[in-house]
Amino acid sequence: MTRLLGLFLMTGCGMIPIVDSAGGSSDASNGPLQHGLTVHEWGTYTSVLSSKGEQLSGMHHEEEALPSFVYSRSPGDKMHNKGFEGQLSGVTQKLETPVLYFYSDQPGLAVKVKVDFPKGIVSQYYPNCASFEPPLGKILPIAQGKMEWQGKLMPGLTGFPTVKPEDIWAPSRKVASVPVQIGNEKEQFIFYRGLGTFDVPLKEQANDDGSVTLTNASQEKIAHVFLLRLHQEGGAIKDLGSLSPSQSFSHVWPPAGGKETPAEYLAHASDMIAAALVESGLYQDEARAMVDTWQRSYFLKEGTRFLYLAPRAWTDQLLPIAIEPAPTSLVRTLVGRIEVLSSADEAGLVDQVSAAANSKMAAKDLIAALGRFAEPKLRRAAQLIKDPTVKSYCDDAITVAAEEPSW
Repeated sequence: MTRLLGLFLMTGCGMIPIVDSAGGSSDASNGPLQHGLTVHEWGTYTSVLSSKGEQLSGMHHEEEALPSFVYSRSPGDKMHNKGFEGQLSGVTQKLETPVLYFYSDQPGLAVKVKVDFPKGIVSQYYPNCASFEPPLGKILPIAQGKMEWQGKLMPGLTGFPTVKPEDIWAPSRKVASVPVQIGNEKEQFIFYRGLGTFDVPLKEQANDDGSVTLTNASQEKIAHVFLLRLHQEGGAIKDLGSLSPSQSFSHVWPPAGGKETPAEYLAHASDMIAAALVESGLYQDEARAMVDTWQRSYFLKEGTRFLYLAPRAWTDQLLPIAIEPAPTSLVRTLVGRIEVLSSADEAGLVDQVSAAANSKMAAKDLIAALGRFAEPKLRRAAQLIKDPTVKSYCDDAITVAAEEPSW
């Protein structure tokens, strides 16, 4: 009933279909939340890969700024190192915005959530946690992270911290879940994110003929894989379908531009990803919240990327979770995001760094020119540069880039 009331209040509509935790639909007389606790989670993780499929380090920079009320391991410097209390190195994955939504017909239900991150550390979160590991000042290696929250579910709760409508935080609240109260802090969900050094079984390699080969090196089916490319000329998205266990396939890059207008491309891409998220078990409003939260990074940033739905087994291994009371239904949907450098991209990087070195360009100016993922790009260029003078310049630029708080 809570889910139904929330949908009615948020949409202003009468009896409408809703999606249950298995991806099907239920009408208002047979909602999914008559009894017990339902929990839905979505999030994304991001890596940058070379044309040879190698994960590139330098992923500790802030890409999407968070509101000032969000907690971090380093309260005095939220933007630096994604909330960590010291300089980092070797980071190959960013765990972005997992959010947990709760649904129950029991007002005031006390809940406890514990998330482990064996190959990473949670560094930013809201509401406040009951405990976290590792202790402050002990962040090397980047592993064995743990977070625990204890709060209550409070239907109809208001008074959330203020954010602007365009803030990355805002879309996540447009969901008919039961709000959470922890101490005096109130929010529509529990949020956390951090950094890791983990690898995933989806392997990628860019080929010289302009194609890319993907291999699912796991025993789990990847339900959806999407290839996106956005250049100044336009954007394109292709649904590559599913990838069975141990299956490989090659696909030509999408064109630099597309026939759709920017608005058409954005709507098409958003709807396509949202449909896949609903199929994974998320409710319609949850799927739209995720797509709208990541609209800029998924669809509006230049570059070539894969988006894919991580199998549930991968999520459970990456982020083991324990919830009390045990949910009658738990949906966990993580989207893997792979930013890809083609051979042509890498050749252009080498030329760009060489020109900067020869003109004695300041490292910060080169970093600004490289834009997003400047440090991983420089690290790949350093692997390919032959000239020792240019190599030395690139190494110095990497040192400067590593200390930059954000892109």
